[in-house]
Amino acid sequence: MIVFRADLSPQSGLSHLRRCAYLAALLKKKTGVLLCCREDKKAAKFLAERNLPARFVKDPAALDLAEVKALIFDLEIFSLADISLLEKARQAGTKVVQILGSGDATQPVDIQVNGDASALLHHKFRHFNQARRKYRKNIKNVFINLGDLLPYRDLRRVIDTLHRLRCRMKVAPGLSLKKADKRNLMKIYPGVHFCGRSESPARAYFEADLALVPAGEAILEAAAVGTPALYFCQEPGQEALAAAWVGHQTGLRFGELEALTIDSFRDTIAPLTLECREAMGAAGKKLVDGLGVQRFFKVLKENGIIE
Repeated sequence: MIVFRADLSPQSGLSHLRRCAYLAALLKKKTGVLLCCREDKKAAKFLAERNLPARFVKDPAALDLAEVKALIFDLEIFSLADISLLEKARQAGTKVVQILGSGDATQPVDIQVNGDASALLHHKFRHFNQARRKYRKNIKNVFINLGDLLPYRDLRRVIDTLHRLRCRMKVAPGLSLKKADKRNLMKIYPGVHFCGRSESPARAYFEADLALVPAGEAILEAAAVGTPALYFCQEPGQEALAAAWVGHQTGLRFGELEALTIDSFRDTIAPLTLECREAMGAAGKKLVDGLGVQRFFKVLKENGIIE
């Protein structure tokens, strides 16, 4: 059995848990899998919808490792209980893997995988990475994917700003957005649509002229399908990540969401000519090829974790 240790994060929402859930869904065809999470209603709902084996615990260190072949950590912060679980696994001879995010502290594990560099994305991102796309002369379609924890008030302000600029919008709804909120927003702003329940947002990125994303895993998603993006920095550590990808010429840094106005948005996207966006799209596709999961599984196979 392979156990994934991940939680809903107060900073990045479901990103770590979503990544592990996708990996577990693929691996369960080969071996037993289990997602181990701290007790949380939103995390429980997310995993129940995907029909994945899960155990919700108060103390991760109490997890029984008797039949566990590998323990995969995907955490922003290791609690004392997680450190104890790691040490318990090492003493039991269980292979320990850590998926590292940007700025995460490394732990004494058997295998480390850089989650950002490896881009452990859904297979549909590979499909759209290879698909030929046509860039519009002007930015019209905008995909808004500002994270699971974006408050309704902030989302409405973003939508209102882009509506005044006559943009067509598709929105990835966050965890806190209610059905009534969606109905109200679609009624007030006829140009806005919401993503339905889907395996991945790859198509929504691909169909957009521009994506609005937090500086995190969503940067990789936009880059993989060749969509230029504006990077918003709301949490510590995001500035450095955004700056790195601006340096790769895949998008532009916007800064904090509070700075978003009609004028600031218009000024920021002014340099994004057709030629500029085509170049950004090509750079993103080259850097993120959508094959990160295959490379990750190759590492697991080479270490005897899967066959």
